[in-house]
Amino acid sequence: MLTRLQADLKTAMLAKDAARTQVLRMALAAYKNEAVAKGLGPQGVLPEAEALAVFKRLVKSREDSVAQFEKVGQADRAAQERAEIEMLKPYLPAMIEGPALEAAVKAAIAQSGATSKKDMGLVMKALQAAHGGAIDGKAASALVQSLLN
Repeated sequence: MLTRLQADLKTAMLAKDAARTQVLRMALAAYKNEAVAKGLGPQGVLPEAEALAVFKRLVKSREDSVAQFEKVGQADRAAQERAEIEMLKPYLPAMIEGPALEAAVKAAIAQSGATSKKDMGLVMKALQAAHGGAIDGKAASALVQSLLN
């Protein structure tokens, strides 16, 4: 992930794509900060799961910003945040959605033996174990709640 990020940053810089360069520099800084926090040093390479967590946090932060900007009527800032999200999404795995998500949730419910909403944590744990970063937590949570009356 680190080599891909650095290569993409170099490409953006050579293309003089200021917006993309800024977003990728910020992502690289977040990656390196996480590596330092984990004791690997600024040149350390994070395991894939931790690298994905960094990118998920970056996207989540921007999604929250979009909601706040829309709430106060700053459509231009919200559009800028959406553009940054689109630049970061290629670093995330493809998300499981729709019927595939429902099938994954039903399989996790069956696997965990969940029978009520009290068992939601077990189901979410099983989903994360089986699909990792390819599951949108909010969507999965809502689906689990609807299925576990």
